[in-house]
This record gives sequence, structure tokens and C-alpha cells, in this order.
Amino acid sequence: MMPEIERLVEKAESLGAEFAEVRWQRVESTRLVVVDGTLRELNTGVREGFGIRAFVGGAWGFSTVHGGDESAAMRAVEEAVRLASAASKLKSERFKMGGEPSTGTWETRARMDPREVDISQKIDFTVELNDSARAVDQRVKNVNVAYVDTVSQERVANTLGTRVSQEIVRTRAAVQIFAHEAGTTERAFESVGGLGGFEVVQTDKALAMGEEAARRAVDLLSAKSAPAGPFKAILDPKLAGVFIHEAFGHACEADEVLAKMSILEGRIGERVGREIVNVSDDPTLPGLYGSYAFDSEGSRARKKHLVREGVLTSFMHNLETASRMGTVSTGNGRATDYSHPPVVRMSNTFIEPGDWGVEEMFAEVRDGIYAVGSLYGYTDPAKGEFVFKAEGGWRIKNGERVERLREVAITGTILEILHNISAVGRDLQFDPGHCGKFGQWVPVTTGSPHILVERVVFGGMR
Repeated sequence: MMPEIERLVEKAESLGAEFAEVRWQRVESTRLVVVDGTLRELNTGVREGFGIRAFVGGAWGFSTVHGGDESAAMRAVEEAVRLASAASKLKSERFKMGGEPSTGTWETRARMDPREVDISQKIDFTVELNDSARAVDQRVKNVNVAYVDTVSQERVANTLGTRVSQEIVRTRAAVQIFAHEAGTTERAFESVGGLGGFEVVQTDKALAMGEEAARRAVDLLSAKSAPAGPFKAILDPKLAGVFIHEAFGHACEADEVLAKMSILEGRIGERVGREIVNVSDDPTLPGLYGSYAFDSEGSRARKKHLVREGVLTSFMHNLETASRMGTVSTGNGRATDYSHPPVVRMSNTFIEPGDWGVEEMFAEVRDGIYAVGSLYGYTDPAKGEFVFKAEGGWRIKNGERVERLREVAITGTILEILHNISAVGRDLQFDPGHCGKFGQWVPVTTGSPHILVERVVFGGMR
């Protein structure tokens, strides 16, 4: 396939493209959804095609072809160049696309290739999760189980000289539980996922997650509503990881910075948190759900230190934002698939571990709240404001967990929280998920150890 892609790149150049990129991708996937023991969704499929971008006079043209026909792809090249040329007439900002070429091949080593696992085995897995959750307690009223696996073969070439190939295998399963009693409904969520095949969901943690989530949901039925107001707080790795991704990570995406939609604009080199705060984005971590060797533009993946010892040190870039800001791509140009253009996205974004033990943190809290899990939230990267609904929590008195809490929500500004972190645990944990932006969804990982925050504003939130 690479010779065909190279011919397409050469065609775009001959038509006057200042920069051109051709992506070919073939994706094989399976998706299962079981609701209350009933198979609600079972989809398997293969999609293949080309995504072609041309850059002329500061403007982009993008065209796609479904299928692997080279002649159709040639026509798409012509269309992409035509669109870019037309759009350039409306562009006032002119810049030259630059970047470092990448070459190489890479593939995920899956012990249980999902294409070779019978669909009945995948169905049995989801049904077993449903059954184990239901067996926990009669107050478990609804159980939703989802399973997905994908095998993505990708080839990328561009006019910078990039020529890369990779095969990425990802598998993920998730469980959402609803428990109900006396007019009160509570829920809990758990997921596992990563690079690899069906073996990813055959671990002890994966097989027990239905039961684990059900227990948490039932426990919340007897919890008291969280008090409102400012408290000293401990955030567990799930909540802290989502917080750093949503509230801080998006503000570090360079396209948001260029659009003046980030509170971090112009702050490289400034202190944004205490010295113990270190934040990274790293797609090279082995086995994580958001990992890859090359991004969707063919740039080689690498670790970025977004915050070092409390100082903002880097944004995340794709080829365009790097060219506009006079730097190089950080390997964060990602697309849902060949039918979408790459934009700046996170990969595995996390707070680096510190040296505190969890119980040491609890000993520091005389009167506070332990907030755990994450259900949903809202962020405004331009203002740095956020609201997050936790799954639940505990009231802390004199270093001890004394009372189960529900309706736990935190609100505030990202920079205030980062400056108020007084301890970072050594128990770094990761959670797989998907992140949406501009109508595109990509696999990511959030991560953090436990963190102790001197002041967090809590309030009830449904």
C-alpha cells in the first residue's frame, strides 16, 4: 500500500500543494452491549479508506475515499488541492508547514488477537459481568455492559518525507450499575482497557469489575449527601485523573491556545502549581489505551512534560500548530479514522507520582472529604473553571473515614487547585476512556495518584 500512497503524495505536489498528507486505514471492529442480561447491540465490521489533506496558501482541503481504489484516491487528491486553493482566498494568516519527517513500522503484540476469538466467547464475557453484578444485591436494578475491540492498520505519507506504518489493537470493556431503594437511585462505573487483544479483559480485575461496581452503587444508597462549602480534600486517582485531563489537559492543546480559548495562553515558563506538581502526556507508555507509536499525521509519539515542578513547560501540538508557533509537533495530531482530519488531542495524560502514602495523607486531614470516582463534569478551558460530579466519597474526621457520602461535586478553577495541592501520592493509577472534540472521539487514558488539596469547594449536584 505504501507505493500507492507515495504516488498520491507526488500527485498532490504536482498540482501545487505546499504540503500534502495521505492516510490509508483499515479498521476491523466488534462492539457488544448487554443491558440487564439482554444483548442490545452486536456489531462487527470492516471499514477502509483514504484521508487526504492538501495545504495551499494557509488553508486546508480535505477529501476522503471509502475503499482502497487508487484511481478514486487520485480524484480525491485533486479535490483536496482544489478545496485548499479555493479556501486560501479567504485566509489572512499565511504560514509555511514544516516538521520533522518520521519513518518506521510498529505493531501491537496481542496475545489473543480479537479477530481469532469467537464472538460467543465475547458475548459470554459480557453476560458473566452482568450476572455477577446482579448477584451482589437485589437492589441492583440496572446493569449496562459494553465491550469493544478494534484492529487498526494505518499507513501515512506526506511531503515532508514521512513514511510510517502501524497496526494498533485495542480492547475495552465497561460496566455501569444502577442501584435503587426507597426512591433513591445511585450508580457506579468501572472499566478496563488497553493495547492488546482479548487478554486485556481476561484479568482478575476485569472479571470482577461488575461485582465491584455493584457493591459501590449499593453502598451509596445508605450514604448521606455531601456538605457544601470549602474543605480540605483527598481526590482518588480516578477523579484526579479526569480532573487533570478535562480541566488542564484541554487547556494545553495548542489549537485551543491559538484560538484564545485557553487560560494558559502566553504562560509557558510561568508557575501554574506547587513544586510537587508534575503533569505529562505520554503515548509511548506500554499497553495503555491511549498509546501509539505514530500519531495520525505520522509524527513519532513522545512524552511531553506539560508541567515540571509546578512550571508550565509545554503545549501539545500537531503539525499545523507547531508550524504556526515556531516549534515541532509533539505527536498529538489524532483523528477518529481516515474520514476525519487530525486535530490536537491528548493521549495518556496524568499527574506524575510523588512520594506520599495514602494513609499519610489521611493523617493530615482533621475535617475534610475524600472524593472518589468520576461520573461527569463541565469545563471551560478559556476561564479555567470546572465542575465535576464524583461517584461518591467519605467524610474524614481526624484522619479517619467516618461517613459515606453521595451527591459529591467539586467546583473551582484549575490554577487554584494546582496551587493548593499539598501532597501527591506514589500510587499512580490509569483508567481508559474516550475523549470527544470537534465531533471526533479518540481513545485516551487518564491517570493520577491520590492527591491532597488544601481547599476544594464542594456542593450538591445531580
